[in-house]
Amino acid sequence: MLEVNSGQIDLRSIVGLIFRRSRMILAIVAAFLAVAVAVSFLITPVYTASALVLVDPTQKNLLSSDDSSSYNSADSFRIDSEVEIIASDSVLLRVLNRPEVLGDQDVGVSMSLTSRLLTLLNLASPEPPDAREAVGQAMVRLRNAIDVQRRGLTYVISISATSADPARAASLANAVAETYIEQQLASKVSSALASRDLLQARMIDAQQDVTDSEIAFDAFLDENMSRLAGAPNAANAISGLRAEIDRVQASRGAAATTMANIAASLAQNDWDSLTAAIDSAAAAELGSQRSALLERIGRAETVEAAPLRQQLQTIEDRLRELAEDSQRRLLGAVADGEMTESNLRQTLRGTIVTNVTAPDLLTKIYSLQQKAELAIRQYDTLLARLQEVEAQAALQVPDSRIVSPALEPLDPSFPRKSLILALAGLSGLAFAMGLAFVYENYIGGFTSEEQAEQVLRLPVSTAIPAQRIKAGLKGPADLTHEAPLSAFPEAVRKLRIDLDKVLNRLPKTGGGAPGRVVMVSSAVPGEGKTTLALSLARSYAYSGRRVMVIDCDLRKPSLHLLVGSSPSEGLLEYLGAEDADLLSEIVAEDPFSEATLIFGARRSDVPTDQFLDSPKFEQILEIACNQYDIVIIDTPPINPVVDGQSIASLADAIIYVCRWGSTSQREAKQAVRTLSEAKKPDMPILIALNQQQVAHTIGKRKYGTYYAEAY
Repeated sequence: MLEVNSGQIDLRSIVGLIFRRSRMILAIVAAFLAVAVAVSFLITPVYTASALVLVDPTQKNLLSSDDSSSYNSADSFRIDSEVEIIASDSVLLRVLNRPEVLGDQDVGVSMSLTSRLLTLLNLASPEPPDAREAVGQAMVRLRNAIDVQRRGLTYVISISATSADPARAASLANAVAETYIEQQLASKVSSALASRDLLQARMIDAQQDVTDSEIAFDAFLDENMSRLAGAPNAANAISGLRAEIDRVQASRGAAATTMANIAASLAQNDWDSLTAAIDSAAAAELGSQRSALLERIGRAETVEAAPLRQQLQTIEDRLRELAEDSQRRLLGAVADGEMTESNLRQTLRGTIVTNVTAPDLLTKIYSLQQKAELAIRQYDTLLARLQEVEAQAALQVPDSRIVSPALEPLDPSFPRKSLILALAGLSGLAFAMGLAFVYENYIGGFTSEEQAEQVLRLPVSTAIPAQRIKAGLKGPADLTHEAPLSAFPEAVRKLRIDLDKVLNRLPKTGGGAPGRVVMVSSAVPGEGKTTLALSLARSYAYSGRRVMVIDCDLRKPSLHLLVGSSPSEGLLEYLGAEDADLLSEIVAEDPFSEATLIFGARRSDVPTDQFLDSPKFEQILEIACNQYDIVIIDTPPINPVVDGQSIASLADAIIYVCRWGSTSQREAKQAVRTLSEAKKPDMPILIALNQQQVAHTIGKRKYGTYYAEAY
């Protein structure tokens, strides 16, 4: 029994509990370990590989020299968002499409358990899932195999993959990490290209605005040339500048047209058109050589055609180089033409403003000039931004990188046999200790006097040890004569002394009868109450007291067996007969003491409670109390039959015998409750724990020298 004294658990009780229930505890721990070992070897090992990805939330622009590496509190939310993106369906779907994942059986399509069972029993034929179901199954398996977590508050994300194959686990983790970074880069490039497309659409409008402003200015000049011609020098200068602008525009347009023709010919591999578009002696010579080679290739054999085709490829590569050189030269010419035209227009506007004096013309010229300059600035701004976005689209870098790729794990992550065995051992020990505690204190038999007193709420008079009996003796009761200094008789004497104490405190019964009636009972059969009744009677007899023992267990009498007698008549026959003289025939003397015995003789085949409730039985008790100091009644078990309830109301004290570690607490409490309801008020009930295991008693070790060995 575990007790708490001053806030501390009684360790001696814990040690005693472990010692008493050691076999049960060891068996349960062994069972837990056996199950753990079986589970460890039966479960397919699972390997886990992890790849580490570092997320850099700073802005990255390779075209800018400003390398900002500052961090703020919002970056933490960015890292959490990246964790969700990695585990999203978009990334996992792209992972499924990777070549190294397509054939992975861990994320592949398989039949369900129900389908496999039906197929095995020939109840259904296997049907492959459709595309939607196959993708859904693969996504579920992949999501179950992948675990994405942020490492604390760092900028590192761990991508773990589990598989029965360590190589597949590492490959799957790396595939997810690489796919995530590829998608991140593709997303940044796509965003830049979307910005480029938007700018290009706006560029068309801006370019049209510039053209419209120039057309409006030229139209104004044409409409007002007569008024501008009033100044001859201004008119000649204006006319010359306009003619020069027209010439530059025509030259620039021709260069742009040639560039477009060259680009179209290159895209279509139209070498004849390309030669004509380049319009140079070198291109014409290469074109002639190419035509000649094509004729030779058409006439040559297969073996001879190979070197000719190599020469043809060389000529075409040379033509491509000439075309690229022409494109660069023409692009420079177009750019120079645009700059020249812009300068000429500035000069033209300056000339007009300088030489025109009419206020209305000046106002209109200033308005057109401002509109044109605004359109040009807007166009230049959009063009610069477009060029920057196009450059950024080609120079994007991901915000994340793999800092530690997943490697093949050497040991499985599950099951960890050592951890499982340790947990199984601790769990088994805890379960066994709890079960032992519950069994000992709530379910099983009593194993200490304190436990019995606490549960039954009655005083325990003695704990009678179990004894080995020498051959030739009828039972432990013979030890009171053969070995009076052994532990068994000593425990009986202690019970006798405690019984005398409670009997002496009781008032005398009416009629002046000196004898006291002591009832010996138990909850169930086999607890040793008859042996204890005979032993107690002999102890009283050795002390000089007049004592009688009546065997009232009419269902299963056994007192005569303990003294080696075989009477033909007993209490049952006396109570059922009308002859009062039969009483002297059922009375016998104990062979080892002066105690008087009344045997039950044979077993009854009819209900016996009616005999014990009869006036005839009460008459026997009255006679016995007048002639003896102590009358001990051995009764049947109180739980199975009702006979003891009739006797309890006639007794002065009750000795309740409970077998050590055997009688369940539920049965013991039920028996005590029944006796308490049947007995007279204030009648004492003493508990005797019988057949105590000597090895479990501390007193045996401490005071063993005071006892003589029985045999």
